[in-house]
Amino acid sequence: MKVRQLFYFLIGSGLIISASLEAYELKPSKFENEKQAFRYEHSYLALVADDFKELSAPLDTTGIGMQQKYHKSPVKAMLLSLAVPGLGQYYYGSKTKSALFLGAELTSWALHIIWHKDGEDMTADFEAYNRQHWLPERYSHYLELAYYGYTDDEDIPTAGDSARGISHHLPNTRTQQYYEMTGKYNQFAWGWDDAVLNGDSLSDYDESNPPYKIVNESTTPYSARRLLYEQMRADANSKLDNANKMITVAIVNHLISGFEAYFMTRHCNKHAAEPGLFSRLNFKADLKSFHAVKDTPYFMMTYKF
Repeated sequence: MKVRQLFYFLIGSGLIISASLEAYELKPSKFENEKQAFRYEHSYLALVADDFKELSAPLDTTGIGMQQKYHKSPVKAMLLSLAVPGLGQYYYGSKTKSALFLGAELTSWALHIIWHKDGEDMTADFEAYNRQHWLPERYSHYLELAYYGYTDDEDIPTAGDSARGISHHLPNTRTQQYYEMTGKYNQFAWGWDDAVLNGDSLSDYDESNPPYKIVNESTTPYSARRLLYEQMRADANSKLDNANKMITVAIVNHLISGFEAYFMTRHCNKHAAEPGLFSRLNFKADLKSFHAVKDTPYFMMTYKF
């Protein structure tokens, strides 16, 4: 439950922070755009008014607007993907990665739901099997014969020979621990209705011929139903463990998607900020004097590498 609560907290925090960034996302204000446009327009008009002495192509203010328009917030991209994997990738422009991360998210949760339901069904099956074939009265009868009249393992003295073979106490109700102990520990082996030792069942023993205390493998009765039960319980636990692993996969997917969105958005911003081909070109027109004052016009083009 702690892993699941952490996952829900991560999603909630991402959504809240992402919404906050959406409301306060840094972008050029209307005043800033107007100020830049006025600045370059004023410079251009001043050059034109100066007899074309320093005439050059005016700066294209739309280029600045486009660069600002396509600038993305890496933090916002990361938080979007932490909330929903793939959302940050879609934000910075990659639909393929968005589909991959979202697909991994949906797959992990689908497998979690399916395997968790299968595990719960299998748990119900082995618990029903236990109630049918492991009988508390048989276990009590074994204790009564082997431990001098005690029918409850909690009443058996903990000192001396009488305590040999008693390492656990059976819960009074059928809890998860009850279902685990009755199959896992040899102490409870005589509770299975098919348990036999050297060909003898529990009904073959009496007070004059009590069963051995279960202290090692040689004194432990064999039960095919106990072995089957332990396999059923192991399969159910394995299915539930796999279901829980899918929660871990989902959390890792959130983290990978978030960090990938952050660094890729920074990468895209860096390349978007680089000047294009035509922005490196510079054009200049002027008049030079050869035979008379400013009798020859000329045009010069330069390219910045």
